Amino acid sequence: MKLIKAFQYKKWANSELLMLGEQQFSKLSESDATFFIRILNHTTVVDSLFISRILDEPDKYSADNTLETPTLSELRETMEQNDSWLVSFTESASPEELNRVVIFKFVDGDFGQLTVEEILIHLMTHGSNHRGMASRVLAENDLERPKDTFT
Repeated sequence: MKLIKAFQYKKWANSELLMLGEQQFSKLSESDATFFIRILNHTTVVDSLFISRILDEPDKYSADNTLETPTLSELRETMEQNDSWLVSFTESASPEELNRVVIFKFVDGDFGQLTVEEILIHLMTHGSNHRGMASRVLAENDLERPKDTFT
């Protein structure tokens, strides 16, 4: 599978989940609503951190989530920016770029080393895992959840 298709899917799946979350948000308890936003914000922050590392720019965050919980609108904007960047990047990344090794420092102080391709695979699986957690919140409240399938 080409990475571009995987990241187009990720962008679509994130958008679908946020749309259904926004439409049904008032039906969630305060704790479920907060969890829904914060778990998706975590994936967005991690995407941002690794995009910065791919670009060899300073990290935009000092932790793997923000102290303040964003609004759904703020979350959507940041998530959409990251997803659009990832789609564009995977569309044009050369094999040499995908094999480039990135050495970085995690926000907890540990060091890491991954190829750009490994970073991208991590972002795909990490995002999918946490979309599932957010979708579970909707399911537990008998609310509609997206058909998050790559078909």
